[in-house]
Amino acid sequence: MALVALLASACSAVENASVSDPATSLSEPVFRCNVQPILVKQCSYNACHGIAGTALRVYSPGKLRAMPAMDIDTLIAPLSDDEQHANFESAAGFAFGTTSVDDNFLLRKPLAAADGGYEHFGGAIFPSGADPQYAAIRAWLAGTGACM
Repeated sequence: MALVALLASACSAVENASVSDPATSLSEPVFRCNVQPILVKQCSYNACHGIAGTALRVYSPGKLRAMPAMDIDTLIAPLSDDEQHANFESAAGFAFGTTSVDDNFLLRKPLAAADGGYEHFGGAIFPSGADPQYAAIRAWLAGTGACM
């Protein structure tokens, strides 16, 4: 009898509350001009986020490309619109489920531990919240950034 009750409860419907896609509320143009250059410079190394399977995957000229490069000219060419959009979506995905901009993993993971950051395998990228790169990413996540 207990087995029947257990099996019956295992088949119950599960309802998940829908969550809005953070990419719809974040500015892709601001990402492209202010945030993407930071991610390309700081994060796109082949041993880090320049690998196709990582949580934050960053396409960049001369490194990871969406399509395998057949020659050096293709490898170092500017990013395509599709690659730039894929970078935007990869970064925007970190806005799911955050209750505060300051708790966003894009900000906290590379921030120095002394300033409230998490342990980043590659070391702290931002020494503090006053770092201009940190501020640019934070402004994009908060919706207050503008292309400069």
